[in-house]
Amino acid sequence: MNRNQPTLPVPDLRQYAENRAKFPPDELAKYAGKCVAFSADGTRIVASGDDFLTLWNEMKASGVDPSQFVWSDVPPLEEDTQL
Repeated sequence: MNRNQPTLPVPDLRQYAENRAKFPPDELAKYAGKCVAFSADGTRIVASGDDFLTLWNEMKASGVDPSQFVWSDVPPLEEDTQL
C-alpha cells in the first residue's frame, strides 16, 4: 500500500444498473468489439480500447484512475450471413 497517495472514494454504483439498461443501443454499437469504461453511474462511456489491459494502461498513463469506472466488453456486431 502506498501511503503517499490519497484514498479515493469508492464509486457509488447504485444508479449504474438502471442507467446502463437505458444506455442507447445505437451509441453502444459504436464500440462493438471493444472494451469500454463506463462512468460509475452508467450514463456515459468515458474511454474505449481494443482490450482491457491496453485501455487500463492508457488511462493510468494519462493520470486517470481506472478503478473509478465500470468495465465492459462490447460484443462485436453480428455479421450478415446471408449471401
